[in-house]
Amino acid sequence: MTTSRQGVHLPSLSRRNLLIGAGATAATGLLGTPAIAQARSKAVLAYGSTGYTWALPYVAEAAGLWEKANVDLTTSSFETGRDAMQALLSGSADFSASTDTPLVFAALTGLRPVAVINYSRYSRDMKLAVRKGGVIDPKNPASLKGRKIATRIGTSGQFFLAKYLELAGLKLQDVTVIDLAPNNMTTALARGDIDGFAWTSQTVGVAQKQSNGQVDEMTLDGIEKYFQSHQLLLTTERVLKDKPNLVDTAVKVFLQAEARIASDKNWPQIIADRIKTPAGDITEATSTFTFKLTFDDRFVDDLVSQAQWAIDAGLAKPPKGELRPLLRNLVVDAPVKAAQPGRVTLT
Repeated sequence: MTTSRQGVHLPSLSRRNLLIGAGATAATGLLGTPAIAQARSKAVLAYGSTGYTWALPYVAEAAGLWEKANVDLTTSSFETGRDAMQALLSGSADFSASTDTPLVFAALTGLRPVAVINYSRYSRDMKLAVRKGGVIDPKNPASLKGRKIATRIGTSGQFFLAKYLELAGLKLQDVTVIDLAPNNMTTALARGDIDGFAWTSQTVGVAQKQSNGQVDEMTLDGIEKYFQSHQLLLTTERVLKDKPNLVDTAVKVFLQAEARIASDKNWPQIIADRIKTPAGDITEATSTFTFKLTFDDRFVDDLVSQAQWAIDAGLAKPPKGELRPLLRNLVVDAPVKAAQPGRVTLT
């Protein structure tokens, strides 16, 4: 069984917060095996926003895979992956669903969330929206120069903007970056407070509908070379130590959700109500996603690239040691390797 709740205020969080702490885990075996005379486990999962970015864990919930694994899952949604990760680090959650960017910023500030699952990735779901007929030419990335572009500081949206500017031959200093909550981006663009915003395609789609088609998307030609976002399940060293069976169960649940997505073309229908998005739109939006649990060198390369960008942009201080060992140490691949050895090729 999964439940979703809004919580009490935690000082370190900027938006909605969690109420329920996690319970004990089950020392159980295979998913789907009846749990006879066995106490159910409890787990808390914090999401960074609500949308198809988290399609795979949403499928796991909707298909009842946690329940079949003898786990009662409680969830809560936050505005960004950064906020969800803060709930994790505060001890209010066992797991958080986040992109890789909050993990990088946490590492550079000495915090230690750990990535135990890398379950999907994309290059084209982050988009840059501009006003139709405005001062920015959506077919010319260089026309962003001198303009005001909103995103959320310290998130994958900001990293995407930086890499898009690199694609355009520009630097971050060539635009004015406005730190803005995603829920306010559409209104700010319509009012002319900003010239564009960098956020998810779902938010861009909302902006297009609310503006009656007066929003354009910047071209993404060539973006794959510069940008790849990874969707992660994060946990803490405390959970790894105290609840190892829960982590192993999470891996098995996510592998089953991956298999469901691969085998059932109608999977978007079971999460459509959850994210208030038509199934057809989910299918189209996730057509560029790769749903597969893996840990490879490209993943760590992307973490290092983000960290170096954050340092160069003055958003974080350089660590005492080298970046790659620092970030590699926050990747715990043993649970995935135990379940599917061929999925882990990290050196």
